[in-house]
Amino acid sequence: MDIHTLFAALKPELHKVTLKNGAVLHIHRPAISNFEKCIDAKSTLLYTVADENGTPIFSDVDEDGKINVNSIDALIVGEINTAVMKLWPKADEPQVQDQIEKK
Repeated sequence: MDIHTLFAALKPELHKVTLKNGAVLHIHRPAISNFEKCIDAKSTLLYTVADENGTPIFSDVDEDGKINVNSIDALIVGEINTAVMKLWPKADEPQVQDQIEKK
């Protein structure tokens, strides 16, 4: 078993989101370690928005190299949060167990 291949298959998958001005960010479902921390739109952005390398881009304080989520337009926060919520499978879509059994 190649642990690197396994890890790549298990980590949250990045999905591109393009903002109005053409800027691109990447969203993903939270890792299990952050799942319970995603209690509202603000905290969800902290744990589910990253750059192309998977590095978080938001912070809830002023931090070099990151954007303070508290300074973002609330409407845009809501739009990004909605995009993250759409990453969850719907009831009529195959679940992970179905996909594993097919392989």
